[in-house]
Amino acid sequence: MGRLLRNFSIRGKLTAIVMVTTVVALMLSSAALVIYDQVTFKEKMVQDLSLVAEGIGINATAALDFGDQEGAKQVLGALRAYPRIEAAAILDAENAPFAEYRRGESAAVGELKVQAGHAFIDDRLYVAMEARKDDAEGCDATLLRGTTCKVGTVYIRSDLGELEERRAGLIPALLLIVLLASLVGLMLSRKLQTVISGPVLHLVEVETRVSREKDFTLRATKDTNDELGLLIENFNEMMGMIQSQNDELMVSKEAAEQANRTKSAFLANMSHELRTPLNAIIGYSEMLQEEAEDVGQDDFVPDLKKIHSAGKHLLALINDILDLSKIESGKMELFIEDFDVSQLVGDVKSTIAPLIDKNANVLEVKMPADIGRMHADITRLRQVLFNLLSNASKFTDRGKVTLAAAAETDAAGLEWVQFSVQDTGIGLTPDQLGKLFQAFVQADASTSRKYGGTGLGLVISRRFCQMMGGDITVTSDYGHGSCFTVRVPRVVHDKREKAAHAPHPAPAPAHPEHAAPAVAPAAAPAAVAAAVASGSGPVARVLVIDDDVNAADLMIRGLGKEGFDVVHAPNGEEGLRLARELKPDVITLDVLMPGMDGWAVLKSLKSDDTVSHIPVIMITMVDDQEMGHALGAADYLPKPIDRDRLANLLRRYKHEGGQLLVVEDDAATRELVRRTLEADGWSVAEAENGKVALQRVAERMPSLILLDLMMPEMDGFEFVTELRKRPEWTGIPVVVVTAKDVTDEDRARLDGQVKRIVQKGGLSREELAREIRRMAGTSGRGDAA
Repeated sequence: MGRLLRNFSIRGKLTAIVMVTTVVALMLSSAALVIYDQVTFKEKMVQDLSLVAEGIGINATAALDFGDQEGAKQVLGALRAYPRIEAAAILDAENAPFAEYRRGESAAVGELKVQAGHAFIDDRLYVAMEARKDDAEGCDATLLRGTTCKVGTVYIRSDLGELEERRAGLIPALLLIVLLASLVGLMLSRKLQTVISGPVLHLVEVETRVSREKDFTLRATKDTNDELGLLIENFNEMMGMIQSQNDELMVSKEAAEQANRTKSAFLANMSHELRTPLNAIIGYSEMLQEEAEDVGQDDFVPDLKKIHSAGKHLLALINDILDLSKIESGKMELFIEDFDVSQLVGDVKSTIAPLIDKNANVLEVKMPADIGRMHADITRLRQVLFNLLSNASKFTDRGKVTLAAAAETDAAGLEWVQFSVQDTGIGLTPDQLGKLFQAFVQADASTSRKYGGTGLGLVISRRFCQMMGGDITVTSDYGHGSCFTVRVPRVVHDKREKAAHAPHPAPAPAHPEHAAPAVAPAAAPAAVAAAVASGSGPVARVLVIDDDVNAADLMIRGLGKEGFDVVHAPNGEEGLRLARELKPDVITLDVLMPGMDGWAVLKSLKSDDTVSHIPVIMITMVDDQEMGHALGAADYLPKPIDRDRLANLLRRYKHEGGQLLVVEDDAATRELVRRTLEADGWSVAEAENGKVALQRVAERMPSLILLDLMMPEMDGFEFVTELRKRPEWTGIPVVVVTAKDVTDEDRARLDGQVKRIVQKGGLSREELAREIRRMAGTSGRGDAA
């Protein structure tokens, strides 16, 4: 019953309780009434039948005295007036049959059931009554006068039909009364249960609204002063407390968000402040090494190498802390690209070799030749393998370190690439394994003292793997070595990549003859040059990289009418090939393309010296936030500066008589860069902030600007904005050299590497043609982009 009621509403429960109670009470009362009526009616039957038996005994006394059986029969004949009496008998004083009466086919009284009194046997009522006479002659002489003596016994048997008829009439009447009373009870319960269910349902309604609307100002109305009223009063009080706590939580949440923003700004500033002096330490130590070797001061070289190594180590620690902070704040992003797994393993092997040799270890690589390619973040995966191999070599002395790579497919058909790093070093205990992936925690204190480290490497490595949909597991035998296993999907799906590369099939052209081919036919370079020289040919060659056939067709037809030689590439890979082969004057590049998107193509274009000078116009449908993924400078270098990379980069922009402007607030860094560049043959000007840099540009226009972003008075962002306001300065390439972690917002504020970003449909055909003509005419093939 209780289980059934659990699923009822509060109204149903109250109604069911009232009705069950009412019906049970009525049924018990009716049953008690029936039983009482039956008992009392039986007593009445016994009383009535006993009076009849007594009358028969009195009337039959004379017949018994005189032995007159006929007279006794006549006395019994008077029983015909009682239809329920079936049979009767008179026995003499010796209990011998004297006279008998039977109604119809009724059986005789038969064997005597009782000696005196009454009994209900086999649905019959038996009454036995002795017949006596007072002071009769022949009585026992010892008896005192005034007593009676037995002259015979009267037996009567009656059926219980009258009792059954009474029962048959009473039970239906009682059932009807129970039914009517139940109906009345049901109506009253439904009417009166609202006194209880009403406040409860009102309370439930308010609570539901609070849950749905998150409005903690709602209150329930109190209508009674009973327990329900107290419940509503307590509920309202509780809601007041929740509202107060919610307000406090909102304030705390806003404070936490502000603190998080402050933390992000702090980390960005700290990144700059920490890496700037490291830039000087690493750069000067490297420069001093070369100068010491040149002048024969070999005694200084080991110490300078130690300074350089310590600076690199400190930089690695700072990078780990900043990486972990970005991971925890959700600002770490993946950069997914295709790469060859065997080439990754080869790069890692060559890079980690000095650490392996440091402890006289041996590195063994096991990898199938056909392991294939991956679509993942190669930088993060390389960092993971570096961390694991570095730990393995650090905790192994004169042992063996094994790097293995293998491909596998799980039961669901998903392809995975597994890397394992196994060593024969000190191993780990079960307790140490439990602490292994906790930030800033080494295996134990003695390990930290002996081997050093912050304990961040494994934490960051595992987070990187989890970001790519994989994980790191470890097994270890204390004293015999450990094995770390990295498992990453062969194809990693990045959220940003999914959003940007959502399939958008181009609609089929209305007429097949209007469909543009995958690569529009282009004239040979020599023919085009001759045509341009004669004035009869196209004014410039434009490479259109766009996966949308219809959009490309419009570009080809529209620009063709303006006299341009247009070549179409349907994807990024083909676009790169044609750019290197044809050397177009201008490239229009769609951002959202499957496989290799526009940003990846732009990165490849600007990293190739043969095509990096070609102006690029980005064609995109995305909003400004997505545009911000483009780094808007001619190039980007992180601090501390890699001198070889800087020199190679600057050679692209170097030409006779050119001057380079270094905009940097840190004097030591400016001097380091100046000395490096002057050694490479550059003429270098310096500026300590953006304001001074604008003056330097006005005095003499540089061929290239090396720009720091964080500076006093006028920072790098403001400088770029002001620089682009002067049309004659818009063509100056800008290379960002910064220790700051460049965010999407920062990238959106820069505009240099990407010559122009326009939306599809944002320019008319004539305006687009005019823009391409201007860029082709002012840049030329030999100018810096």
